[in-house]
Amino acid sequence: MLWMFLEIAFGLGLLYVGGEAMVRGAVALGRWLDLSPLVVGIIIIGFATSMPELVVSVQAVWQGLPEIATGNILGSNTANILLVLGATALVLPMHHQPRALPRDALPLLLSGGVFALLGLLYGLVHPVAGAVLFLALVGLLSHEFRRARRETRLSRELAEELAEEVEPHPLLGNPLLASLAALIGLGMLVYGGHLFVSGASAVAAALGVSHGLIGLTLVALGTSSPELASALVAARHGHSDVAYGNVVGSNLFNVLGVGGAAAMAGGLTYPDLMSVFDGPVMLAATVLMLAFFASSRGLTRTRGALFVGAYIAYIALRASFS
Repeated sequence: MLWMFLEIAFGLGLLYVGGEAMVRGAVALGRWLDLSPLVVGIIIIGFATSMPELVVSVQAVWQGLPEIATGNILGSNTANILLVLGATALVLPMHHQPRALPRDALPLLLSGGVFALLGLLYGLVHPVAGAVLFLALVGLLSHEFRRARRETRLSRELAEELAEEVEPHPLLGNPLLASLAALIGLGMLVYGGHLFVSGASAVAAALGVSHGLIGLTLVALGTSSPELASALVAARHGHSDVAYGNVVGSNLFNVLGVGGAAAMAGGLTYPDLMSVFDGPVMLAATVLMLAFFASSRGLTRTRGALFVGAYIAYIALRASFS
């Protein structure tokens, strides 16, 4: 079984190295084309940094394993809320979000609710529904761009975040090298996604568990690990509230972008257990997160411990069903 986990580890490494190369190449090209930092920031922060999740899910559908893709989306969103936010709050409590919450609550509830309801009612996300989800993401990004243009401070913050996260290498000032880096990164993403999905499928077969459970656990945790690492580092430096924005953005992209693209690639099937259990759990975690951040206490250490405990209980219970 060792080779299976090596395949997963190598695939995951290619996903993140390839993602970095593609993003930095794309940023350098954007600057060479004289695009504004705001335009590049919206595109990169809102889309390209989540390419590993998107590639893994689309690859799973293409390889005839749509349950892995569905499990990845549901499992990543649940892990982002219960594990990432919970662990972050244990390090440093998080404040309530009086400004961001009214803007974030409706998109989160609508996107998560529609995605869960599609599974509950139809047992699948049809390619047409996937196109609608993806167009909704485009609409949200367009709205964010227009809003940021009106708010000078937000525009400056996005530009600073982009400069901190994806400052291109000096060599990428050459547009040919920047294009080459982006293309090589894309190739690494595609091949890494193939290896990661193949390894995960082999582990499921060897352990005698469903592909859906592997998607909910191994794949979801693998693709959510950067969010967890960055949130814990930010908390150690006294910036735990950064995790809230990262989780909101990641969860919206997972449902609308990853779910939409994977469904368009061939349709997403919902196994019965995901429809009646995992989808509602993801939605319940979203509601609980919004309720905690709406309260004046925010996400305290006690509530963070509740989140982490709930995640462990969820995974243990879910594994017992398979």
